[in-house]
Amino acid sequence: MVVTGFRGALIDCLHCDTEFESRSAALVDKYNLDDVAASEPPPSSVTADFDVRDRELLGRVRRFDTAPLGLTLAGPAYRDNPILYSNETLREFTGYPLDELRGENPRLFQGPDTEQEPLNRLHEAVDTWTEVTVELWNYRRDGSRFRNRLTIVPVPDDSGMIANWLGIQAVIDR
Repeated sequence: MVVTGFRGALIDCLHCDTEFESRSAALVDKYNLDDVAASEPPPSSVTADFDVRDRELLGRVRRFDTAPLGLTLAGPAYRDNPILYSNETLREFTGYPLDELRGENPRLFQGPDTEQEPLNRLHEAVDTWTEVTVELWNYRRDGSRFRNRLTIVPVPDDSGMIANWLGIQAVIDR
């Protein structure tokens, strides 16, 4: 699979206004992903405070729970972008269980070798509500580092204000 092509197609699919089901099915077929959807419903502790829109976003991310890229849904933006959900792929790779990630800012993955330049680009993108892709050193729960290609994508609410962020992570160096 060409991860770069899949990354762009996945972003478009997760971010689409209409036809999510048919677009996600086509993406799964095109990249031979078989069944990457979450098999169990999310725990009620995850969805307890979700409104209808957040539940829809969660359902979209869970459709790709075991896809070859890590996915994170964070927000609301005005509360320092706490992690609402991360897919199984990201949790398995980083070693963090969902209950330890929920409520944490994605800065949790930073460590001593995380470079400032990509962090500056991430901060600028958040400040200007724009998509950006960076490569940086991140850290697993056990303290080991990995090279991450991270894309963050703003997700507007119905009024056009950025309410959430999608993070798409690909390990490029273990």
